[in-house]
Amino acid sequence: MNSESYYGIQVTSDVYDFPLKQDERSRIFIQINHIGDGRESIRNSISVGWHVNPSLYGDSKAHFYRDGYKSTGCYNLQCPGYVPERNIPTVPGIAIDAVSKPDGVKRTIIFKVFKVVKTCSSSNINDASLNILVIILVVMLHISMRRTPYLIGRFPKSLFTSLGDKADNIRLGGFVATRTAQMAPMGSGVVERQRFNEIKPVYANDQNIYSVSPINADGKFTYGGPSK
Repeated sequence: MNSESYYGIQVTSDVYDFPLKQDERSRIFIQINHIGDGRESIRNSISVGWHVNPSLYGDSKAHFYRDGYKSTGCYNLQCPGYVPERNIPTVPGIAIDAVSKPDGVKRTIIFKVFKVVKTCSSSNINDASLNILVIILVVMLHISMRRTPYLIGRFPKSLFTSLGDKADNIRLGGFVATRTAQMAPMGSGVVERQRFNEIKPVYANDQNIYSVSPINADGKFTYGGPSK
């Protein structure tokens, strides 16, 4: 999705786990970007989702993750910046035990990422350089596996060169990586068999291996694979 301005997104996704090998990984991602004119000094991004990554966790469970805002591959709390809420057990890297079955029960996770603006007095903050009346801009992360999303953490505006003002690009999708010729499972691990005649805002580089359905009026779509 491309636009001049985005200030938040909420995504509901089914969650799956797979018996992956040590050198395989599979994930879904919600990536919020400010690309601007394309210069690296301007570009910022936040990426959250769930993934199966045996080399990172030592298991084939699904885990909630967040990726680094500057360099990808800096997951969860490995890099500074993300500020967890106090006394909240849901932190990046936590395993998701309740997962879906392709032909059975569906378990979902809700991601809600948005920018919030708060006005407050300088007596409530620890920054002498700020004025008496300040605007604090932070990107808030909410998550839920069963009910309405609740706040689990935030990304302070000081992390960003541009995304603290707005996002101009949002990407949703799946990603797999493997060192062998055998394709790792993506999404549900099952190929979506719907027709592709009307697909425009989505892209799959090989629809015979990993497929994606059209986006319906409610903003829903399915994807997965590989084909067996």
